[in-house]
Amino acid sequence: MLTVDHVAFGGRDLDHLRAAAANVGLPSEYGGPHGTGTTHMAVVGLPDGSYLELVAPTDESDPADAGFWPAHLAADAGPAGWCVEVPNVAAAAKTAIDADVRVDGPHDGARTRPDGTPVQWDMCFEGPDGDERLPFTIADRTPRSYRTTPNLDFVESPLVGTALVVLAVTDAEETAALFTRRHRLPTPVEAAGPFEAFSLCPGSPVAFAEATTGGALAERIEAVGQGPCAYLLGVDDFEAAADRFSLTTEEPFGPESDRRLAWFDHGAFRERLGVVEL
Repeated sequence: MLTVDHVAFGGRDLDHLRAAAANVGLPSEYGGPHGTGTTHMAVVGLPDGSYLELVAPTDESDPADAGFWPAHLAADAGPAGWCVEVPNVAAAAKTAIDADVRVDGPHDGARTRPDGTPVQWDMCFEGPDGDERLPFTIADRTPRSYRTTPNLDFVESPLVGTALVVLAVTDAEETAALFTRRHRLPTPVEAAGPFEAFSLCPGSPVAFAEATTGGALAERIEAVGQGPCAYLLGVDDFEAAADRFSLTTEEPFGPESDRRLAWFDHGAFRERLGVVEL
């Protein structure tokens, strides 16, 4: 099964994203510019070891020229790409090729933290250009603690970690077949959720939101392609989460509609970043 390493949330201005996150109760730590020099990032380190990466162009860069997810950053699109950690990126790329999935990589990745610590990793992107449905893979070359550590502010909070990546897709059946071929995920089941035509792959962190003609998801796909449209962070006490974080009104969630979700109550995050009851 897939385990999420981190999820990327992109926009035009990093200070704005960090302020929005702090406003709803998600403090972040500045992580420095990426090695390309065109983007920089901040980390919201979660208790399970995964993290939310806030990413934007550097002050001197045009969003359209960003080294990572330029269309998403230019459009302030929020969810951009998602990542799973693997022992060996080259081996994972070989598995993808064997599953008839196009790969871009492996590539070297790097950034330098504000304290001067170099962070280095290997990564590989999978799928056609402009298609972010499949997660990219990552393997650290420096200690993982250089890249992220859980934020101590969340130690006594109900927040657990990254629970679900919701993918905006044009054809849920075709996307499910892709994930079965590449990652052996099970057949999705219909569920109550934040979007129409919503389905979950049981036991995995993946959900599909199929776009309808003329709807908001179709417009998003037209603008930035298929891929993540929302992230849900898991909480083990929904009432405590509602007290701790700034959230919208709860909504039913899951195949039996017996769980709850809510969005972080800020314009940058509504219907893009929320919490779900575990």
